[in-house]
Amino acid sequence: MSNQNDPRGEYTRVCPYCGDSFIADHLSRFYCPEKNGIKNQCKHRQKRIMDKLRKEGGVFPVHKKNPIEVVFKDKDLPSNDIDKISKEAQINSNIKVLKELLGDKSHVQLTEIELLANGFDKEFFDSYEDTLSKIRRFYIGVYVFHKMPTNNNIYITLKQNYDGAK
Repeated sequence: MSNQNDPRGEYTRVCPYCGDSFIADHLSRFYCPEKNGIKNQCKHRQKRIMDKLRKEGGVFPVHKKNPIEVVFKDKDLPSNDIDKISKEAQINSNIKVLKELLGDKSHVQLTEIELLANGFDKEFFDSYEDTLSKIRRFYIGVYVFHKMPTNNNIYITLKQNYDGAK
């Protein structure tokens, strides 16, 4: 895996978070230097997921050279299972956020910034559907949420309170 900027291929890497190929600016770089205009995005997202997994399930890196290789509850886990565990941990975290926000109310509306400030990661959910009125409804656990077309607020409720919910 080499190109004219890295003829011997020693600086060419594949990011363990997103899978994109890149040329590292130094030999100790494992993650993309920049993603979507944000420096170290892959590194920070992976760190956040790993920190959450460590806190919730006893996950820790085996060694620094391969930050993706982990031990999960004393069982070696191949790297391709990391995404599945990370997604499950993030979905569980999102469910906790929605539970705290909804409390004992039947529904709640808030801005996207408020939702994200509470620790919600909008990339993780169980499923979604597009309605005839072109609203994308997201389902996660026992909750359903969508962006209101009138004011762009996020509407959150329980699936059982929602007409036509899955």
